[in-house]
Amino acid sequence: MKFIIPVDYVGVRLDIAISEMSGSISRTTIQRLMANGDVFIDGVPVHNPAKKVNSACDVTVVAYVPPEPEYEIVAEDIPLDIVYEDEDLIVINKEAGMVCHPAPGHRSGTLVNALKFHFNGQLSKINNNRPGIVHRLDKGTSGLMLAAKHNRSHEALAAMFANDKEKLIKRQYICFVFGVHREKSGRIETLIARHPRLRQQYTADCTTGRKAVTLFTVEKTRYFTPTKAFSKLVFELLTGRTHQIRVHMQHCGLPVIGDETYGRVKVEPIFPELLRAFQRQALHSSSLSFLHPLSGQKLSFVSALPPDMQLLDELLYAC
Repeated sequence: MKFIIPVDYVGVRLDIAISEMSGSISRTTIQRLMANGDVFIDGVPVHNPAKKVNSACDVTVVAYVPPEPEYEIVAEDIPLDIVYEDEDLIVINKEAGMVCHPAPGHRSGTLVNALKFHFNGQLSKINNNRPGIVHRLDKGTSGLMLAAKHNRSHEALAAMFANDKEKLIKRQYICFVFGVHREKSGRIETLIARHPRLRQQYTADCTTGRKAVTLFTVEKTRYFTPTKAFSKLVFELLTGRTHQIRVHMQHCGLPVIGDETYGRVKVEPIFPELLRAFQRQALHSSSLSFLHPLSGQKLSFVSALPPDMQLLDELLYAC
């Protein structure tokens, strides 16, 4: 297995960086492989898992690692809101509740199953079980996302997403949270790493991890009592870490409404009934703009709030 550890891992332990970049090897396994001399950085064997990454580097893991099992992806006639399509890429307005690609527990009904049907399998094949998927939205997040029709466009789009410095792809999100940020706008910059105990979660309360940067603007706030309030925020992602907005809001003490993973909040009786019943995180990918990776054409798309978030907006901020 070979891959590159990017420069944004500088300062992170090697075992953490290699585990996260591999996507499938645990830290314990990495440490064992290092002890056996099976991990090479820029061609030199590395034995100390606690050594810090000091620059972008090439990693080679020579021991056998079982690949992700492949399985047939069945094309399914699932309605899609296709915002834009050309011979290279697709922009989809994903509905909340749809998983992006097949995985254990979600073999069907995913965005990939739908894309395979609608485009007769004409999708990039870089990731075996995720054809076409360049980036992902969480199951409970709605809104705009990209997919690639062939490997050339996939590679170009992936490079654009990875280039945090030049911000080649601009993404904005609308979100409703519990609480009020002390600033009207600002920048949240932390490290994000997998949670040390809750392995399906990530945390910003860490000393090692990947840099994550989120810009925010508070659009409006509603107080129900002097100490109980909600806010509507607009975010721009400067990096693309897993669960980034949700983790950053938890870190700020402003958990996303409806987020069962990062935002469990006791809902007081004064809070509206819909708030207690909101069935997913109140997070929507509302704007996406980028230069077409092959033609260079500037493309910009906007997605209005879906009905459930529109209703939440009206309820929370009704006069």
